[in-house]
Amino acid sequence: MAVEDDGGATRRAGWLVALLVGLALMSTGAVARDAGWRHYEQRYMTDEGRVVDTGNGGVSHTEGQGWGMLMAVHFDDRPRFEKLYQWTREHLRRPVDGLYAWRYQPDADPRIVDPNNASDGDLLIAWALQRAGQRWGVRRYLSDSLALREAIRRHLLLEYGGYLVLLPARSGFVHEGYVNLNPSYWVMPALDEFARLEPNGPWRRLMYDGARLMHEARFGEHRLVPDWLRLNKDGSLALPEAWPPRFGFEAVRVPLYFYWMGLGDAGALDGIRRYWLRPRPPAWVDLVSGESADFSLSRGGLAVRALLLGNGDSIPLSPGQDDDYYSASLLMLSRMAWRPHS
Repeated sequence: MAVEDDGGATRRAGWLVALLVGLALMSTGAVARDAGWRHYEQRYMTDEGRVVDTGNGGVSHTEGQGWGMLMAVHFDDRPRFEKLYQWTREHLRRPVDGLYAWRYQPDADPRIVDPNNASDGDLLIAWALQRAGQRWGVRRYLSDSLALREAIRRHLLLEYGGYLVLLPARSGFVHEGYVNLNPSYWVMPALDEFARLEPNGPWRRLMYDGARLMHEARFGEHRLVPDWLRLNKDGSLALPEAWPPRFGFEAVRVPLYFYWMGLGDAGALDGIRRYWLRPRPPAWVDLVSGESADFSLSRGGLAVRALLLGNGDSIPLSPGQDDDYYSASLLMLSRMAWRPHS
């Protein structure tokens, strides 16, 4: 009997120790890892830290690297963040100006086929670095974020047509009498955070002018924000000829970023909100002809729709097996942006 009592006491003590250790590990994020994040990193990231666009030939973009870094901070995965940032800095950073080459093609030689940057990717990386530095107390991340923000300010912001605009890249978008813009490149929550950090910087105006621009830039029967936009020197707006005149795969990010910043009720989104009230909205609609895709929004697009319609609780925990990188990313980002009862 005494042996059984001793054994029971030992088992109880062992269980208590295990519980305390488990709680300690959970508090550091070592055990309590989100299932959706585990799925995302296992399926869309390489071991060395490259985010793979599974729907686009396995290439990588600064957009994906920035999103992956943001997710790693959100889910408190510092080892993964460090791999993502190290790979991004090693393979995509442009020494000439501190911006990042937008596209990496693993089967090409050289792998950076187009050395141009993409301003949304630069913003996302800068935002992720700022959040990582604050969360984990790493000064290098904070200083790297500040340096990248300065490069963005110097090379990508332009006074034009009565607006302060964000050029999609350093080269190729300023023309005689007009500029081409991508509304979805205004990463509103990043700009809002930068504005709080730098009250005398350009970020608050860039955010407000972007919101004003998108309120005016609504086209077609349903008054939708386009994937690409032409801003003329006199301040008038048009649909550019270089891209299909659509609300689609690019502009789906506009309501995500507006909602994430707290502007989910903005008038610029009214047309999108009405258009998305139908049960299975198409993936894109032509803003001139009214033609629409014969397939519906992806699960990621439907997650953004759920945010905008106030149904964020319905967003799945994890991407599905048939979700490509873009759909999976929109789903995970929508989870991160969702504010219950907001």
